[in-house]
Amino acid sequence: MTDFMRKFVHKVDVTSVRAVTYAAIFTFVTAILTIVAFSTPNWLVADNRQPIKRFEKLGLWEACFYTFRDVNYLYDREFRGCKWLFDEDYAFLLDFLEPPFFIATQVLYTIGFIFLLVACIGVLAIQLCFVIDREIFAMKVLSITMFLAALFTTIAVLIFGIRGDDRDWMPDHDHNFLSWSYGLAVVGVFFEWMSAILFWAESRILYKKELKREQQMFNMEPTNIKA
Repeated sequence: MTDFMRKFVHKVDVTSVRAVTYAAIFTFVTAILTIVAFSTPNWLVADNRQPIKRFEKLGLWEACFYTFRDVNYLYDREFRGCKWLFDEDYAFLLDFLEPPFFIATQVLYTIGFIFLLVACIGVLAIQLCFVIDREIFAMKVLSITMFLAALFTTIAVLIFGIRGDDRDWMPDHDHNFLSWSYGLAVVGVFFEWMSAILFWAESRILYKKELKREQQMFNMEPTNIKA
């Protein structure tokens, strides 16, 4: 463990509020941010200053166009409004709408979202429902779960941040920018890492307290002295 982590664990240990309380708060704040980012179509947005308005905005599962005609589409048809990416009207546009990097973003962010939901269920179970004997183990499990959630979502937002405004993807890339849904996803990633660290710190604190308690009990045991 690095010096930074030792200092962090010590600082959390001396506070009056347990680290798990902060970790639970961060977990549920992250869940709210991630749900909003997951479901809103504002990851990539046009600035409305393009000469011909074609692309409007895009989310993980929804795309919006003003007036868009794919040159590879066999029929003379314009696409307008907002629709689910897998809507039958977009069936012929899937190769355009779903390049490999965007599929990777969707899959990785969804996996991270699932891990986050599992962590939320675990926190609720611990705080509201169950009295657990192996609290150290539970904190480690939550820490690992949040670490995996943070890892997958971090990779997802990095991929989209690098490739989302690619000139070979959405039209008028010079007028497109990463918007607030993507920003919420990034903030959510930060809180996921903080939650993972705090759950781990709580497990270390409980482990140290358990060792101290065992040492005290050992020291209190009577010593047999042979005559």
